[in-house]
Amino acid sequence: MRIYLDNCCYNRLLDDRSYSQIYYERNSVMLILELVEQSAIRLIGSEMLVREMNDTQDLYKRSVLQLVYGLCSEETKITLQIVDRAEEIRHNSNIKYKDSIHLACAEAAKADVLLTTDRKFMNNCNRINTYTRVLGPNQWLLEVLYL
Repeated sequence: MRIYLDNCCYNRLLDDRSYSQIYYERNSVMLILELVEQSAIRLIGSEMLVREMNDTQDLYKRSVLQLVYGLCSEETKITLQIVDRAEEIRHNSNIKYKDSIHLACAEAAKADVLLTTDRKFMNNCNRINTYTRVLGPNQWLLEVLYL
């Protein structure tokens, strides 16, 4: 199984855990990363993720994000085909530019699923035809562990 975590999943590890939704999503991301460490699933990265992580102003957060990103077994480079697919995605939806690049990268890498904690992004993806499923980490874990 090949998974792509968008930047908000990586950042969920560092978010305020006083909100139950954030707490459960963080735990799900941690379990997913444990599955990656056990080689039960493969984590796919992208040049877009690296760019976003490098834009993180807080040096501690950036170092944690980069450390976790090190679990990726491969990295998708942004190509003209990916940019074209991202434009097609944007043209057919309300998906933001960076999110469309993430989806296009996940598709190009033939990821089975793109995981995000961004509900708006997830809902918009589910309204268009994509080559990669887009789910939240909690939902994906429930499917994998119990179905």
